[in-house]
Amino acid sequence: MIARADGRIDDAEKALLNRIASRIGLNPDMVKEIHEHPDKFRTVAPSTREERYERFIQLLEMVFIDGEADQAELKQVRKYCIALGFTEESMDKKFDTIVERILAGTDRSEILDAVL
Repeated sequence: MIARADGRIDDAEKALLNRIASRIGLNPDMVKEIHEHPDKFRTVAPSTREERYERFIQLLEMVFIDGEADQAELKQVRKYCIALGFTEESMDKKFDTIVERILAGTDRSEILDAVL
């Protein structure tokens, strides 16, 4: 839904979604079904602080994978981060750090270390 927030899913976003799907063991038919009907699928809420930050980072990676973010995408990220248990203040505090490192090509584990 984050990838779709700007009205389209470009090739870079599809590639990232496919890498995530592969990592969690989804087959191509499952991926297609999720792409076509994302509202039918619940996400599993992360249970630890580290998992919540990792999800925050993943959401921003999706938004910035094409090098730019539109306001609809950022609004969607904020909505999901609130659902993950972040406050506005905690999101704002970490947002710039995460974005700067994503745009610099920093590895997700290094970003996670920086925000924890």
